[in-house]
Amino acid sequence: MARRIYMEIKRVGELLMEHVPGIIILNKREEIIWISEMIKKIYSQKKVLNNRFCNLFPFTIDILLYTSKIFKTPYGKKYNMKARKVVDEEKEYIFVFMQDIEDFTNDKIRLYCLEKIISSINDGIIMSNAEGRIILYNKAQEKLEELSGKDIIGKYLWEAYDYKAIEMSEHQKVYKTGIPIVNKYKAHAYKDGVPKYVFYSTYPIEKDGEIIGAYSISKNETMLKSLLSETIELKRRLRSKKISKKDKYKDNGTVYSFTDIIGDSEQIKNLIKEAETMALLENNLLIIGETGTGKEVFAQSIHNLGKNNKEPFVAINCAAIPENLLESILFGTVKGSYTGAVDQAGLFEEARGGTLFLDELNSMPIAMQTKLLRVLQERKVRRVGGLKTTSIDCRVISAINEDPQKIIKEGRLRQDLFYRIASLCLYIPPLRERPQDILSMGSFFIGKYNNMLNKSVKSFSPELREIMLSYHWPGNIRELEHIIENLMIRVRENEKELRIEHLPKYIQTRIIGENAVGKIRKKQISLSEILRDIEKRIIVESLNKNEWNISKTSKDLGIIRQSLIYRMKKLGIKSKEKEIV
Repeated sequence: MARRIYMEIKRVGELLMEHVPGIIILNKREEIIWISEMIKKIYSQKKVLNNRFCNLFPFTIDILLYTSKIFKTPYGKKYNMKARKVVDEEKEYIFVFMQDIEDFTNDKIRLYCLEKIISSINDGIIMSNAEGRIILYNKAQEKLEELSGKDIIGKYLWEAYDYKAIEMSEHQKVYKTGIPIVNKYKAHAYKDGVPKYVFYSTYPIEKDGEIIGAYSISKNETMLKSLLSETIELKRRLRSKKISKKDKYKDNGTVYSFTDIIGDSEQIKNLIKEAETMALLENNLLIIGETGTGKEVFAQSIHNLGKNNKEPFVAINCAAIPENLLESILFGTVKGSYTGAVDQAGLFEEARGGTLFLDELNSMPIAMQTKLLRVLQERKVRRVGGLKTTSIDCRVISAINEDPQKIIKEGRLRQDLFYRIASLCLYIPPLRERPQDILSMGSFFIGKYNNMLNKSVKSFSPELREIMLSYHWPGNIRELEHIIENLMIRVRENEKELRIEHLPKYIQTRIIGENAVGKIRKKQISLSEILRDIEKRIIVESLNKNEWNISKTSKDLGIIRQSLIYRMKKLGIKSKEKEIV
């Protein structure tokens, strides 16, 4: 009889072991009558069997019947313990369940740990089931999109994100096709009308060969982007003081990155941050800026910060290519399409998954703009003389040096093409609108030509500095470098300062003349006063150059000595360091 009862208890215990490996069975006197293999490893069987439970464990059965407890062995192992009482007619048994809470082969423990990990990591995670309902939305995703998990868990994706159609759900697309969507930068959530952009990838969930759902991992790049911006800004400042002698050309066809952009003004700092954000997007981009403002520098920098920076950067100046060749260069040719034509890929194909930069797009003929519009709309290109179309995967960055609305009104730019190329717009202000950058760039170019010409110039003279800040700079940075180069060529090796007389005469006439006109307009002072001021500055500059030697100065200015003395008295110029000789 006792043997039969024991065998029944053993069968029940072994059945329960399939779900919980640690089993202890007690009789109604709380004596241990059977234990599983896991318990035998903790205690010897002889020590445990027929012993009262309270003699082996630090708590009573009554406590375990109502709550679970953690039991620690002398070896440091931890077990979760709970008990259940079973009454069968006159028989009464107590089942004690022990679970190793550090057993990561246990599905429940692994699931618990994974849930903890998901809720604490900095990357956002969202998961949906086959129906498109959101079943998981962690805290990091809440912060990224500024939504509450309580409000959207259980909702359909298109309801939670207010999609206009179910087809707009990328999770449903991935669920149906099984093809992941990798490295997207897009906004699905909006807060007070402001899009919340996240960088994410979406993958299918497959079980037993069947797709049962989809999930997205969204990167929290706010801190990373902030650190990247700070690093770029520090590198820019360092580079503005130190000229790199290394060849900066990259294998992708670029020369510049954001660290090469010189300038200390708030305008240029904010412009760089705006461009960095645009670099993470894949939309077509239009850069607007006057000639010489550095549009291609920004285009290359955006390409090099983007995810496809290993792909080619291909640039073309639309104003430099005749119309009859421009189509062949952009779209490619098929052998025999015209005399001398060969099979050759166009720039759209050459760019592959990189960037095609169309400079001075406003110079492209209208007929060619129509063909370009079709390519951008269909994302396919057909070579000149060919029948086959080829898909294109490049990002198109265009640049114009005029007001887009003005050239659209004049009929030199198609309005529909403008909307296609200007998904994003970046405006580079002219140099005259950021005078702080005139001096910082000037200092940079002084350092550059000091190295090239073996000079040791430190700064500009106060007079030259004032003229530079007042000048209009129609050629912007390109003109500034041209003028600094001319100054540096004419300065002597032992001189430490650039002065007005170092400028070639034609540049002096242009800069000083415009400076005078500007002053008349701004201050409403007479022309005679301006001319007097200019004459005084030129004489003082020459006196300083010749250490206030009147004879040398008069010869330098091309006037007689007596005329110089007369002009100095008339203009109130007095010698402070040298006597008139």
